[in-house]
Amino acid sequence: MRLSNEEYKEASLCLKRYNYNCIKIINIRADIMSIGSPVLDGMPKAPYSVSDRTLKAVVELQENEHLQKAIKEYKAVVQAVELLNKDSKYIFENLYIQSKTKWEVIDGLGVSEETYKRRKRDLVYAVYKELKKSWPKIDPFLTKKCVKIVVGQKGVREI
Repeated sequence: MRLSNEEYKEASLCLKRYNYNCIKIINIRADIMSIGSPVLDGMPKAPYSVSDRTLKAVVELQENEHLQKAIKEYKAVVQAVELLNKDSKYIFENLYIQSKTKWEVIDGLGVSEETYKRRKRDLVYAVYKELKKSWPKIDPFLTKKCVKIVVGQKGVREI
């Protein structure tokens, strides 16, 4: 299977955004946990009660498209890494998480540059496959621009 340049770049950029997505998800989760219901009337609150502010924050998070995309990318990368061999996992951990250079990773693996390229390509392909699974299925008919041709006194025009 051969990926186009755009697909390959999308998958490799997803790998590069992995750390950013992790931090983003952790920060938002911390924000949710820190939201509490203040006692306004002096009466004690039940431990299972949810304030309106907390509920609004959770609804906003569910509707946040950037967060949903980050979660999908994070899950796709984690799933892809679980399916790979140990060399590709090593490349992922050292190149994308620890930000080591290409040559440090090759020295750590003890393989040739061509083997490194193959293992990295396997990693990117696996991430692309998982991303493709997680992306919503879009009906091609709905994505095409519908053009209505109107014939009138002034000739033919598109609407």
